[in-house]
Amino acid sequence: MGVFLFLSLFFSTFLTENLTKVNVTEEITMMIPDQFRLMTDDEIASRYFSTKRPVAIYTNPSVTIDLGVNKSVTQWSADDLEIMVSFQKSNIYNFYDEIEMISQGVKEVNGKKTAYFEFVSTVKADSNTQSFRSQSAVKKYTYIQYMIVGKHSWVFNFTSPLQLQAEWQPQLADIMDSVEFINKKK
Repeated sequence: MGVFLFLSLFFSTFLTENLTKVNVTEEITMMIPDQFRLMTDDEIASRYFSTKRPVAIYTNPSVTIDLGVNKSVTQWSADDLEIMVSFQKSNIYNFYDEIEMISQGVKEVNGKKTAYFEFVSTVKADSNTQSFRSQSAVKKYTYIQYMIVGKHSWVFNFTSPLQLQAEWQPQLADIMDSVEFINKKK
């Protein structure tokens, strides 16, 4: 038993990533795992079907974990964040076949009010699709954080395969709580 505990602690220290402060845009910095890199345009196109390109999507070396930043113009103000949360929660539940909500709420991150959702999603296999491969449901661990800054809604999201949840969940507070908007003096 003692050897198992020692090995678990030994290997878990190698599983956690070191974080580096990165300028995501001219106005945003955040901590990103050292091994992550920006996705290429081809990788983004093959994995995300959207007409609007994200601000940035970082991925791990095996391209199985995504850390994305997106921005859109909004009519919401920062004071409307709690109301916006109910709409976003509804969107999350409509987007996936099943949701197991781990945590949700509103918190402050570097002086900005932030809404967040942490959950496990399930997308069931399409039973109408004919395939030689066996199809099974896809389960993912996700943390989404929303901020309203000026006339923009910012979305920071982390997604990994469910089996990597235990490895990444402890670090997400450091990553998501590091988001900082830089005030530019003109």
